[in-house]
Amino acid sequence: MLKLNKKLQIILSIVIFSGIVFSCSSNNDELFFYEKEDFKLIGWKQKGSFEKEFVNSTFAKWGYIRGSEVAIILYENPEIADSQGNIEGSDQTEILDEPESTDLDSGDTGSFYGPKVEKTTCRGFDKITVFRGECPRREPLFTAFKVDGNALIMIEPLRTENQESTKLRLDQLIESLKKKINR
Repeated sequence: MLKLNKKLQIILSIVIFSGIVFSCSSNNDELFFYEKEDFKLIGWKQKGSFEKEFVNSTFAKWGYIRGSEVAIILYENPEIADSQGNIEGSDQTEILDEPESTDLDSGDTGSFYGPKVEKTTCRGFDKITVFRGECPRREPLFTAFKVDGNALIMIEPLRTENQESTKLRLDQLIESLKKKINR
């Protein structure tokens, strides 16, 4: 009976110690609550609005940071951002394997971006080309997104980037923002 109590005490001590260590350990995935002004700390400059309404969002604008378009969508809380933001981010960054066909008379060659991707402006083309419906380079065109805390952040690649380097740069922007907020 004494051996059983001793074993039980050891097991109970291990369980309690593990619980204390687990609950006191720092969590790198701490949920941040962002305000729109926070993004100015890393040089984000608001440029435009979306035509699309982001369900349950409290703020939805796009702008730029260091030569790249970056969208900021804020939600009331991290739970809404996690569920709705992941859906919206996936919709807005969808790239198709084959171009979506367009009206044959429009002059447009089709889009490699999904049907829910908002393309607000034609960039780099004269008015005649735009009038004919040709616009292979629209802005903004985001290819990577991340939900962090109550924010959905989407980013456009630089000309020198591939998909992985764009995602890495997005992660670096978020880490830089967290350091500047000092929470």
